[in-house]
Formats: sequence, structure tokens, C-alpha cells
Amino acid sequence: MKKDVISTHQLKALHALLPLLGDLAVELPAEQRYYRVLDTLRELVPSDALALLRLEQGELIPVAAHGLASDAMARRYRVANHPRLNAIIEAQGAVLFPPNCDLPDPYDGLIGSSALPVHDCMGCALRINDKTWGVLTLDALTVGQFTEQDLQTVETFAMFAAATVVA
Repeated sequence: MKKDVISTHQLKALHALLPLLGDLAVELPAEQRYYRVLDTLRELVPSDALALLRLEQGELIPVAAHGLASDAMARRYRVANHPRLNAIIEAQGAVLFPPNCDLPDPYDGLIGSSALPVHDCMGCALRINDKTWGVLTLDALTVGQFTEQDLQTVETFAMFAAATVVA
């Protein structure tokens, strides 16, 4: 009899998501809920920076982040002026931009204290009832850090994150 195989990645993802599912039944301040989403995603997909941005009147406003310079958190990102953020919002799933992508990265020079350009960038829109609530973005200074498996993880995770941010 053939046994189904569960990879350690799948188990790690399941264990990481359980606290978020538990959070759905608990009243938490929005900021705490946002950071718990990012903490969980950081466990699943290591990155130099990740952010949760809320869409309001055509602008993305950072509500939580790890690894971004304080200047990045104080900005409002008009979607029409940021082709990568626009591509993330318009995509039906997660987007991984190739390292040689010509589209400017909104976080170039804003990862921690580094003035280096971002080399790997991906993100996914968070949708609730087919309406875009905002986006998750992940960035790395290492070329090729993100994999196709990471992309699939982010896409699946975005569904849980959307439920969590509005709970």
C-alpha cells in the first residue's frame, strides 16, 4: 500500500499557519494582527524585508514591515507611479519579478540601512470578496533568493492573511 508523503516544508507551513487561524477567534489590535501576519510569513519565506501595505484611494500605505528603513514606512506609494506594485495588484496570484526586471523597485535603497538595490522582489494582493485590501511584498538583496516554491507559498498564504487582517 502506497503511503502519501508530506514534506517538511508542508509541515512547517501548517505549523506556522495554526496561530494565525487561532487569531481569527481572538480580538486583537489591528497593528498586532498585521505584525503576526508578517512574522508568520517570515518563518515561511526568509527575506531581507517584507511589508504589508493597505490600499486607500489609489495609494498603498505601509501598516507593518520588517527590514524596511523608517523612511519607507513614512511614504505613501501611489500605485500609478509604481509599476511593480501595480503589477502585484493587477495579478490574479503572487508575482515574482525576475532579477533583471526593468521596472523600478519602490524599495531600492530602503532595505534596512543598505543603499543597495533590491535584487529579488515578489508580492501578492490581498483580496476580500474580490476587492483588493492591500498587498504583501517580500524583498531580498540576494539574486535568485526566491524560488517558485516560495511564490506558491506566498500565494496560498495571502488567502489566510486576507482573512486575518480583516478579522
